[in-house]
Amino acid sequence: MTTATTPAAGGTDVQPVSRMVWRLTGLPPLPDPETDAPERLAGLRVLLINGDPGTAAAVERELKGHGALVHRGAGGAPADAVVDLAMDPAPAGGQPAGAWHEALTETVTALRAVYEDWAAESDARRLFYLAVTHLGGGMGQHARDEPAQPLGGVWAGLAKTLHREFPNCNARVVDVDDAARADLPAVIAAELGRTGPIEVGRRGGARLTLTPVEAPVGPPAVPLGPGDTVLISGGARGIGWRLARELAGRDGAHVVVTGREPFPTGDEPWWGLDEEGWRAFERETWRLRDPGTPPARVRSGLARTRRQWEVATHLTTARREGLAIEYAQCDITDPAQVRDLVRRHGARLAGVIHNAGVDSAARLPRTTDEEIGRTVRTKIDGFLNLFEEVRRLPLRFFCSVGSLTGRLGGMVGQLGYAAANEGLARLGTWAARRADFPVMTLAWPTWDRVGLIANFSAALRYMPALDVTEGLARWRAELLAGSRGEVTFVGPLGKAIDPGQATGYPVVPALPGYAAAFPRIFHLGATTAFTPHARLTTTVTFERERVPVAGDFQVDGVPALPLSVLLESAARGAEWVVPQDFPTLRLSRIEGVVVPAALLRFEHSTLRLVREAEGAHEGEEWVVRVRFRRAGEPAGADQEASVRLVFGDAAPAVPAALPDVPRTTTWRSGSPYLRWRSTVVPLGVWTRDASGRHVAEVAPCAPGDLWVTPHEVPTVVPVAPLENLLRLWAGQGGPLSVTSDPLVIGQLALHADERGPCRIEGDAAVGVWRVTCAHTGEPVMTVHGPPGPLGGPAPG
Repeated sequence: MTTATTPAAGGTDVQPVSRMVWRLTGLPPLPDPETDAPERLAGLRVLLINGDPGTAAAVERELKGHGALVHRGAGGAPADAVVDLAMDPAPAGGQPAGAWHEALTETVTALRAVYEDWAAESDARRLFYLAVTHLGGGMGQHARDEPAQPLGGVWAGLAKTLHREFPNCNARVVDVDDAARADLPAVIAAELGRTGPIEVGRRGGARLTLTPVEAPVGPPAVPLGPGDTVLISGGARGIGWRLARELAGRDGAHVVVTGREPFPTGDEPWWGLDEEGWRAFERETWRLRDPGTPPARVRSGLARTRRQWEVATHLTTARREGLAIEYAQCDITDPAQVRDLVRRHGARLAGVIHNAGVDSAARLPRTTDEEIGRTVRTKIDGFLNLFEEVRRLPLRFFCSVGSLTGRLGGMVGQLGYAAANEGLARLGTWAARRADFPVMTLAWPTWDRVGLIANFSAALRYMPALDVTEGLARWRAELLAGSRGEVTFVGPLGKAIDPGQATGYPVVPALPGYAAAFPRIFHLGATTAFTPHARLTTTVTFERERVPVAGDFQVDGVPALPLSVLLESAARGAEWVVPQDFPTLRLSRIEGVVVPAALLRFEHSTLRLVREAEGAHEGEEWVVRVRFRRAGEPAGADQEASVRLVFGDAAPAVPAALPDVPRTTTWRSGSPYLRWRSTVVPLGVWTRDASGRHVAEVAPCAPGDLWVTPHEVPTVVPVAPLENLLRLWAGQGGPLSVTSDPLVIGQLALHADERGPCRIEGDAAVGVWRVTCAHTGEPVMTVHGPPGPLGGPAPG
């Protein structure tokens, strides 16, 4: 894996980061539209926006033909779906800067119109957003793609971030080639109303999506040194400035950085201040402010002055150090200013880095059209202006600074920023076909305390930060390699991933953090309702051919799901219901297990269960209550299982010793007949020690033996020890007698992961069982069952 792990300044743990590119992969064909479309679309209230009148009318007729209720234009009737035709193919003369503005404004207006309804919706099957792009059917990635509308990426980034505004919105971006464009109404009718992949391409009759693939950077191939000039838009502050120093210091290049403001004159009261002096200047500004001046205006003024102070400090420091870095005032969104800038430096330009960007992070109702427009304009129009002026120059590289907010969707409040960055990446694929030099877009995660992120701690919930030193080394390596296309630097997926995001992208082993993320995605099931930080309802399906352990356990002679596997599903389902501040918690205890044995039995080859998980704080602990019932049964049905999962920041206490209680024997009967065949779950041999306690040593159950899946799914519940305990309580296949049906366990306290053979010891009279590592004695689990005798023939 192409990764690096280094400690960051300030103590932040920096996680491995992988260099990934995204390749086209096939998707399954869709069902017959004649039978499938009416079921999905009948009665669906569709808001149809953007597009030329002829195309929009054809789409409207097609959707109405399948029973949808369609209306045009934002506002008015409520909507279950928004179909956004976004931007039409560009005219033959090309796409001028700012051409996206009118269509994007209509999109944002429509989303504001549905906001109150959609934001409050908990049903995960009701809401849909479908945007159409014209990038060749391969999202611009196919070798022969010829984007008819390169600005469609703006809508792709927006769609991939909608789940942060509307947690239950099923978004899809459908990219089409010429053939699919000719049949666009039918394509939309086929794709609307579905869950699953967010990005779908229609090319040559095939359905495609993008899958991440790990790829190393190429060897150095681009010379860079004294006499070469590199232009960095917006490079006077933040991470752009750090790169400017790197190129000037290591390679001796002449670097031109830009900003919208004129360079300070040197007469300003803050000129020459160090960081401590600047803080004193801030305090004095607040002390002297007019009482009638709103605090927001003071903060805004100080922020602007701070930017000027940083620019002045950076450039004066660089001059003292002898670095060849100069500042040029230029509004990158103004074509005339960009033209003048390039003409002044074009003869010596070796490379251009489009780094300028702004981000006004706020949820959609608190964000103005102008703020969204400014965010998109800086990235998109800035790119178009720069590329137009340099595309005929003999550059060695053109690099756009993108973000994972575009590739994977942004954080809360980053709708416009994600749209701008994904638009930038798709523009890059279009520009690469029109230039003789390499065009690359580097999509970065959050840099460690450097850049546009206003809430750094919140950003770490989505993905760990990138160490600045490592990031700069990677950046320079991409420039010197003359990389092409979109390159993403991906860290481990964070705790803030939600169900819609998890099912919208291919999750592959090459992704960092895959081992931690995949088990809960594997156990997610089909989401039917979701309220962030409170509740998740899914339908989980167990198929016998994919769950070999189902043939290992029987209830009344019928193959059944082992109780430990049901508890594993409960634990993984609970991981999606987390407190709002995403603290680091571990599963401490599983309590109050009540499971009707009949619920576990397979019907023919499939067992489909509805799993409801509800979370809430109870004192210092976070408790998730999980219930299971058979699909099709109402809530509160007789055959319903329940369990409490308790999460905390520390492991539960380990009993110092098991109680020594005299054993009594009484028999019960009339319970379901349980049987373990021991073909999958290793079964231990029970003996009695000198005090009469039951003791067994049990080999671990390999996760690869539990499920048929290409990738191993680790377990959090120690399967083999728990199943051996259940078998003991059931009298090795006789009637269960510790409790009558349903199966009941008081508590499983989880101390450590199961890492090898385990030793189990305990006494049924008091119902306390201790599981430890057979090699080290390290506690693994303590099980508190109801006190009582064992039934059936006593083992050992």
